[in-house]
Amino acid sequence: MTSKLPPLHALHCFECVSRHLSVKHAAEELHVTPAAVSQQIGKLEEALGVVLFVRSARKLSLSEAGMSYFLGIRSAFRQIEEATARLTATAAEPVVTLSCTTVFAMQYLLPRLPRFHAAHPGIDVRISTTHRLADFVHDGVDIAVRHGLGRYPGLNAELLIDDALYPVCSPRLLPSRRRLKSAGELGAYTLLHDVQKDDWVLWLKSMSATGVDSSKGPIFDDSNTMIEAAVAGHGIALARKSLVSLQLSDGRLVMPFKTAIRAPFAYYLVYPADTPLRREAMQFRLWLLEEVEALEGR
Repeated sequence: MTSKLPPLHALHCFECVSRHLSVKHAAEELHVTPAAVSQQIGKLEEALGVVLFVRSARKLSLSEAGMSYFLGIRSAFRQIEEATARLTATAAEPVVTLSCTTVFAMQYLLPRLPRFHAAHPGIDVRISTTHRLADFVHDGVDIAVRHGLGRYPGLNAELLIDDALYPVCSPRLLPSRRRLKSAGELGAYTLLHDVQKDDWVLWLKSMSATGVDSSKGPIFDDSNTMIEAAVAGHGIALARKSLVSLQLSDGRLVMPFKTAIRAPFAYYLVYPADTPLRREAMQFRLWLLEEVEALEGR
């Protein structure tokens, strides 16, 4: 059995009166008379068969049923408002909204973003940094970059960055030769970790290193902070060359070893599988893939 929706105009009046707890203020927002609003509330109560408001001489308040109904429909009105705002903003200005981790935004994207703006001067890129999965509908996200295994149900996931992890540190920590002779020498240094603390275990195992306690050293929730700690000389970190290429090129970071390991996680370009990308988002996607291809070529 299908349920019949109540009159939408009456529903809008109810939502507005519930927010203001005032027929007068709701009428002003809706640009109608208070009598018209009251008439719509009466029609809604009649259609639903419940009393939505408790009326007294001094104030208007929601009944128990009215409060329950208001809480249920308010989110729907907010979604309509947000969808309308996104639509009108997109119509007024070509925008791509990207969701990504902080380390990807700071270390990889922002240094390269001027090249996108030079190639596509009419497109604005809005960046939302978060570690949670993007809600493409409710957050208005066009495309996302995520660090993981690439298995995201209902989404297209294209491999973006999967380069190896190298030890990196400030040159101030090392002898003048800027190299360490053996992995065992790391026992005299502080190891910096991100949440993937097993990375150092894997790297030391690949080097058959002994006498190095991989469990010691600070752990950073954000890989970006770990990289900045390495630049500041607080220890040695494991990082992808793609994320620290600028620091390596200008000498703020060096690689004390040339041995690298492959990590199980990679960076993926993610977007809905059932909705075609808008033109601006497709151009941004192609640009990201081209940048990665150029970096790998170099």
